[in-house]
Amino acid sequence: MVGDLLAERYSLTAHVNDDSSGRQVWRGMDVLLNRSVTVVLRTPGGAEAEEMLNAAVAASRVNHPNIVGVYDAVDQGDCAYIVREWVEGQALRDVIAASAIPVEDAAGIIQCVASAVAAVHATGVAHGNVHPGTILLSDDDRVVLADPRADAGATQVGDVRALGATLYCAITGGWPRTVPGPASLPDAPTDSEGMPMEPKELRDDVPDRVNRLVCSLLEPSQAPPTAAELADELDHLSFGPDTGTLAIVQTGEIAAVERERVLPPHVVKKRLLFGGAALAGLALLGLIIALIVIPSGDTPGDQANAGDSSEEGKDEDIGAPEEVKLKEGDLKVLDPSGGDTSAPNETGLLVDGDSAKPWKTNEYNQQNWGNFMEGMGIMLDLGEERRVQQVVLDLPQAGNEIAIYAGKGSLETGKEIKVDDLDVISGKQTNETASSLKFPAAAEAPKTQYLLIWCTKPGPVNSKFQLQINEIEVHAQ
Repeated sequence: MVGDLLAERYSLTAHVNDDSSGRQVWRGMDVLLNRSVTVVLRTPGGAEAEEMLNAAVAASRVNHPNIVGVYDAVDQGDCAYIVREWVEGQALRDVIAASAIPVEDAAGIIQCVASAVAAVHATGVAHGNVHPGTILLSDDDRVVLADPRADAGATQVGDVRALGATLYCAITGGWPRTVPGPASLPDAPTDSEGMPMEPKELRDDVPDRVNRLVCSLLEPSQAPPTAAELADELDHLSFGPDTGTLAIVQTGEIAAVERERVLPPHVVKKRLLFGGAALAGLALLGLIIALIVIPSGDTPGDQANAGDSSEEGKDEDIGAPEEVKLKEGDLKVLDPSGGDTSAPNETGLLVDGDSAKPWKTNEYNQQNWGNFMEGMGIMLDLGEERRVQQVVLDLPQAGNEIAIYAGKGSLETGKEIKVDDLDVISGKQTNETASSLKFPAAAEAPKTQYLLIWCTKPGPVNSKFQLQINEIEVHAQ
C-alpha cells in the first residue's frame, strides 16, 4: 500500500492506524499541490461506504477554523476514501492521558469545539462523533474537530452531551459512561448510585460555575443548551491566572470566588503548552471577557442545580448493587430476520464465566446486518424487577455498536421490536478496542425484569461483520 497513488494525485506515505470501523488511516501527499494530507480508506466502497462519504460531503460544506478541512471524497467501488487536512500535533485524548489539563485550558478547548459543532448544526446535521480522540491540538496552536459520522442515530442534543462529557474528561481524566463514548477512554469514577462523581470532588481547583455547568450538561433529565449557547457560555468564563479564581462579570463588577489550587495526589501537575502565540491569545481573551457583562440566573450553568436535591424514588432502592446470577435459560436471542443459524446456539457461553470461548452470530457482508434487519438482540430475564446499575459486555473484537433497553417478556423473535418505543437503560456505545464495555444505567432508567442488549452494528471480523460476546455481567439492586 505504501507508495500507492489514488486518483493519480494522493500518494500513501505512511499507515497511521485502523479505526474501530475497520477503516485505514494513512498519511499521504497531494502530489499536485505538494502538501501532506490524511487519507481515510475503506474497503469495499459502494453502499458500505455511503455513511462515511455522506459525512465527508456534509463536513466539506462547513467553513470554520476549528473544523478539519475536507478536500475530496471518492468511491471507486472496490474501495472508497476521503482526503482531508493533515494536522501536525496530537489528539486531546493523548494530552489527557499524559498530564492534568488546567481547568481554564480545558474550558478554552471545548469552547473552540462547541463553536465548531454549532457551525455543523447550522447546516441541519449532527457531527455524531465528538470525543477526545477526534479533537486535535495542532503544533500551530489550533484546536480542530475531525471525523464526523453521518449516523442516522446521531443527534444535535447528543453532540452537546458529548461536549459536556469531553469537558468532564479533560478536567478529570475519565469519561462519564452516562454518555456514549469510546471504550478506550478510562471510566469516570462513580458514586454509590453509579453516577459520575462531580469534577469538584476529583479536583480541588474546579470553580463552582464550571462544576455546575459540567453537571448540567451530563444530567439526562435536564435539556442541554444548544452548541452555540454552550460556546457562548464558555466564552463568558474568566479565570484568575494563578489562584484558580473564577472571575464572573456581573453588572460591571467582578464577582470572584477565590479557591486555592490544590490537585489530588494522583493528578500529574503538568500544564498543557499551547505555545507563545496561544498564551498571548488567552491573555487577550481574558481582557475581552473582563469587559463583558454576564447576566445572572439565565445560563445553563446558573440553573444547573435546579431540582438536584430531589430524592423522589430513591428510598425504594435499598442495598448496594450486586451481580445478577444468570443462567442459560434466562437468555433469549431476538433475531428479526429469523435466518441467523449461529446466534440461537450456545447462549450459555455468555454467562459461563469463561471468556476464552465467545458466543457468535453469523458473519455478514455488510455492517448493517447484511441489510436483513436493523439490529439483533439478546433478552435477559432478571427473575424479578430490578434497578439495573450497570451492564458489562466482554467483547473480543472492536467496532460493535450496542445499546441497552428495558425489554418486554412478550418479545419472542425480535421482528416486533421498535427500540424507539422501549425505555433506554444505557445509551448507544461503540467499543474502539477489544475490551470490556461498561454501560452505566441512566439516572431516569426504570426498574425492569427484562433487559435487551441491542446491537445495531456488529464489528469487523475477517473482512466481514459479526457480533461476538465473551461474557455478560449485570449489576443491579
